[in-house]
Amino acid sequence: MQNPKKSDHITISLSISHPHASALESSMITEAKVSREGDLVVINESADFFVDLRARWNTIMRGIAAADEALKTEY
Repeated sequence: MQNPKKSDHITISLSISHPHASALESSMITEAKVSREGDLVVINESADFFVDLRARWNTIMRGIAAADEALKTEY
């Protein structure tokens, strides 16, 4: 999709390589659709409107940042 409109259905996928992938996956399970393969965590999210996905994306990114900070202090 080159220039999404605010009313377009949109899906986004983020792959994160993390040394504590299992813990990161567990911390994100309530935030989005998440799966893990080894050290790779894959987060998928979709919404009917671009503006809704933008809000969800911001929430997911804050969750990842918080989880990463917590894992740094824990391990």
